[in-house]
Amino acid sequence: MIISCPSCNKKFEVNVSLIPKEGRLLQCGFCSHQWFYNPQSKINIPEEVVELKNEVFQKNETNSSVDEEKIEIPKKKKIKESRNKESPNKINFLNIIIVAIISFAALILIIETFKFQISNFIPDIDFYLSSLYESLKDIYLFFKDLLK
Repeated sequence: MIISCPSCNKKFEVNVSLIPKEGRLLQCGFCSHQWFYNPQSKINIPEEVVELKNEVFQKNETNSSVDEEKIEIPKKKKIKESRNKESPNKINFLNIIIVAIISFAALILIIETFKFQISNFIPDIDFYLSSLYESLKDIYLFFKDLLK
């Protein structure tokens, strides 16, 4: 029998013979939470939910145009995990700035590396390259002053 801790949702496999019909006091080996477990108490699912579920599955079996992937079943989320983890859809503005600065520095290095080949297309590449270096220095000084 698999029993999950109501506090941390950690699942444990427990021998059925260790828990009497009247229930037993259990303790989670992961978070040390204690609770009384009664094997005969079960969650009652309302008839409406069961009927709705059966209707959806019957429609899927009869109608091949409906994809099973479109059925959304809500999953139980752990409270502790949702507090500690950030949403993957959030974009941190500071991360975007850091990536932009690194990309700008990489662009300067690539232009410096192929300076002679690029000079055939852009004759004043040295002037533009020095301007890019100055811009990079200005960004560095800005963040240096910002952190002071």
